Amino acid sequence: MSEAGPRVNGPASPTGKYIDGIDPDDPEYIKNLQRPAEVKEDLQQMENRSRVSLVLNSQAFKEELEQVVEEQLRHGPYPASLIALQQITDLLLPHSKGSLGSLARAATVIPINDLRGVESLGFAKGEKLLRCKLAALYRIVDLCGWSHGIYNHISARVSPDFEHFLLNPFGMLYSEISASSLIKVDVQGNIVEPGSTQFGVSKAGFTLHSAIHQARPDIKCIVHLHTPAAVAVSAMKCGLLPISQEALVCGKLSYHDYQGIFVDPEEREKLARNLGVHNKILVLRNQGIVACGETIEEAFHYTFNIMAACEAQVRAVPAGLDNIVIPSEEAREQAYKTANQGGGGVETTGRKWKIGELEFEALMRTLDNSGYRTGYVYKLPFVKQEKKERSNSEVEIPPASSSFTYIFDGDYEHSKYASPLKAAMERQKKAYKAGWLTTPNAYKKTEVEEIGTTTPKKITKWVPEGDSPNRPSGTPIKVENPNQFAPQGENPKEFKLKQKSIRKDYYEEKVTPGPQSKILEGISWDEAQRAKDGLLSGAGDQLIVVGAASKGIIQRDHQHNAVVYRQYYAANPFENMSEAEIEQYQAEVQRREKGEPGT
Repeated sequence: MSEAGPRVNGPASPTGKYIDGIDPDDPEYIKNLQRPAEVKEDLQQMENRSRVSLVLNSQAFKEELEQVVEEQLRHGPYPASLIALQQITDLLLPHSKGSLGSLARAATVIPINDLRGVESLGFAKGEKLLRCKLAALYRIVDLCGWSHGIYNHISARVSPDFEHFLLNPFGMLYSEISASSLIKVDVQGNIVEPGSTQFGVSKAGFTLHSAIHQARPDIKCIVHLHTPAAVAVSAMKCGLLPISQEALVCGKLSYHDYQGIFVDPEEREKLARNLGVHNKILVLRNQGIVACGETIEEAFHYTFNIMAACEAQVRAVPAGLDNIVIPSEEAREQAYKTANQGGGGVETTGRKWKIGELEFEALMRTLDNSGYRTGYVYKLPFVKQEKKERSNSEVEIPPASSSFTYIFDGDYEHSKYASPLKAAMERQKKAYKAGWLTTPNAYKKTEVEEIGTTTPKKITKWVPEGDSPNRPSGTPIKVENPNQFAPQGENPKEFKLKQKSIRKDYYEEKVTPGPQSKILEGISWDEAQRAKDGLLSGAGDQLIVVGAASKGIIQRDHQHNAVVYRQYYAANPFENMSEAEIEQYQAEVQRREKGEPGT
């Protein structure tokens, strides 16, 4: 051991060799040699975790995350925590998928869904999905070999309310189109949203699309192609012949004679009339085809079939039209009706598919497996989820990560993502509790008299110590029982029992006349005279006084002030008469009414 103490193991010597920097007498070095390999590995992992924790807890890292989250909270319609995690995932995780061959090519593939982070905040969710789907359609057309350099267009209607459409920038190849590069234009071709590039649009090329979109509000997507096979069929006088199954799937076609580039307004009107109100495919003579659809999937459905039909016809025509077999009209209708259903009319899982959806999802899986990152939302995932036995745990599959990015030491309640409503309720509860804690807890019992009555009654009140309402008398008492001013009854189940009795009376359907006075019930005149509450007038036995007020309708504390109303009832003059006398009296009354003289 040197005079300066044990040397640190490592290349500390002037020669720079590791062995020269080792001190065999160093206690730390000896302890490290005696440790098992598992312990050394654990120590190394602990050191690595400490470094990660140091970075995550650093102020610079926190400020960076706070800046990202606050920016998205101000401008984005999506949850800031989800976008922040997505940005971190984009930086740390690879995005290439598929086999080894596609993995090697994924580095050179331009992703379709490039709406990431702040760029995606300017689009609504529906428009974002539409952009990804339309950009994927451009890539499929390019992979099929149907593109024509920077020319031709595929348009999609964004909103029927504002008549806005998405279009490819004029100057970009189909293989370069991405979700963010698409340009949003109005029906005149004026740019509403320029996209992520500096390219513009070809108004002459969009004239064809705008004419169809204006004439057919039901059409959402339009694909314009003029491959050699499509141009060849469009130049034939016979048009598309129903000689293949793909041609039968297309159904009835519309035709429009070529008259140059679409710049004349009259040409637009002729184009709309020739297309009609039902057909989805328009053959432009000597120029190519136009496939339309109510969805992007339906537009590609007709595009795929019309292109296959054109290829088949181009190869069959050299044999001569006389040698070509044409199917019957019944066969054509049956093929068109069956194929133009969800799932091609042969799907057996019972799911409701729109035209072309099942086929389009298969193409999207192919692009995703090749590393294109389409951003497509699958209606039917490819991998089947096996059913697992339900466990007793509330969380069947523990989360792999948390979506909270601004929580320190697990303190969620005081973080930025705590519920504002819950925080306001907590503050109100604390203020209510503080109000009780600051009130005086010493009260005194004071007796006061009622005010506003001629017969005042003494009332006992509890007032805080130091107050004197009427008479400053009483002894201060400290309130220790929480039920001091609301004492509990002897039977804690009194309320429940009363509730059950009321419910029982209700369901028994008893019919009663309601509360009645029982004073005159079942008593005679003599008994009424001897009644305690009855008072006779000075006229003898002619009048009787009966109490007619009820104290039950008066508050209990003021019943002593209630006045019992007295009603005077005359005695019944016929009570002591016999039936013969009553009949004689009635006969006398009848004679007087008739004007006859009395007897």
